[in-house]
Amino acid sequence: MKTILITGGSGAIGSMTAYLAVRKGYRVVFSYHQNQSAAENLLEDLKALGGEAYAIQGDLTKEADRAALVEAAGEIDVLVNNFGAAHYREFAQETADSIGEVLQTNLLAHMALTRLALPKMLSKKAGAIINISSVWGQTGASCEVSYSAAKAGLIGFTKALAKELAPSGITVNCVAPGCVESKMLEGLDRVSLLEMIPTGSLCSGLDVAQSILFLAEQEQITGQVLAPNGGMYI
Repeated sequence: MKTILITGGSGAIGSMTAYLAVRKGYRVVFSYHQNQSAAENLLEDLKALGGEAYAIQGDLTKEADRAALVEAAGEIDVLVNNFGAAHYREFAQETADSIGEVLQTNLLAHMALTRLALPKMLSKKAGAIINISSVWGQTGASCEVSYSAAKAGLIGFTKALAKELAPSGITVNCVAPGCVESKMLEGLDRVSLLEMIPTGSLCSGLDVAQSILFLAEQEQITGQVLAPNGGMYI
């Protein structure tokens, strides 16, 4: 049985990825930070489906919590770097600290976690890493400059690491969703968002989860960006 480690498991994307993974026969380990109630409900659902699942609490911007998560996961066949946080602010109002926090949460912590998980994959010469970026990492967004930069960094990280790890049998890919129906959209003008999307509908957690599981099972696709975005960016 393969193990999939999903960060940000209590959110819309992470939880749907966990559901699909259990149904495909994976042993699921997911992390969460503060939403204990959602994590407990998800864990109960996964076990009710007959899956082997584990929930690990931690702040993955901290090295000790990242190390504890990798240790608790045991074998890791698929790593999904999904956790993150939206950030809206005019760039002129940013500070060095606020920029650093956004980069740490949405880019640097993912790179650090991947580094910790890699030895387990390298020893087997097999594995899949999927990084969750954003349409804003491809196009940029006004008043989300730091967030866009972090998500663009994930794409660059994906492509470079894919080249480095390909000889070791490890694939590295990226999913860059459009606007996902989730708490991250709270406070935004949905009418304006929908006008930007040719399909006229928001992306769902299931749309993204299906993309993640597809990439997890491909051996000849690496260094790519799969973009379930309804035509928002082509």
